[in-house]
Amino acid sequence: MLVKDAKLLGKISTGNTKMPGTTYAIDAFACITGSKLAKQEGTPCHACYARKLQKLRPSVDQGWKANLRKWQEAEPAHWERAMVLQIRRYNKDSYHRWFDSGDLQSLQMLKSIAHVCEQTPEVKHWLPTQERGIVAQFKAEHAVPDNLAIRVSAARLNGDKPAKAPLASQVFTKQHKPKGYECKARSRNNSCGPCRACWDKSIELISYPKH
Repeated sequence: MLVKDAKLLGKISTGNTKMPGTTYAIDAFACITGSKLAKQEGTPCHACYARKLQKLRPSVDQGWKANLRKWQEAEPAHWERAMVLQIRRYNKDSYHRWFDSGDLQSLQMLKSIAHVCEQTPEVKHWLPTQERGIVAQFKAEHAVPDNLAIRVSAARLNGDKPAKAPLASQVFTKQHKPKGYECKARSRNNSCGPCRACWDKSIELISYPKH
């Protein structure tokens, strides 16, 4: 498979100025749980930055929707091969984030992501998600790859670490203190800088300040 052919099955992004390495994004309006939370005040999804960006930038909206459509239309094995090829080709920092927009769509999608992780052992992968059910289904049948950090997101602002989630994240507001390791990106011009906590499986809970 050539790189140009791999991109026809979905594009890995190399242009994220905040994070190291590569990222993968799909339509934020297609989030299963996130779309429900987006209608509720007091949730991190209520003011979703990805949805705002899609509304402001048609090219971004089209690209993320195309990634989702290509996943839906592709054979899982072909999609996995395309992702592996692009991550190996473009990842210069050995770090990859799944879903800087969007979220897991199915158990099969998580299985395919796990296969990609297994085929790129030199890369650390991070996957934030609200899809507790999908993660639970996966863990009942499979072991999470050593190089994949699945972080279940708290459904409410200032929420506690989600139950039964070894790795998790929460969003806190100015009136509250972080309950886990505090993300300092806002003090670095919204950049990760040298920090790699989100990929670090020894850190159980990451706390992000509300944008």
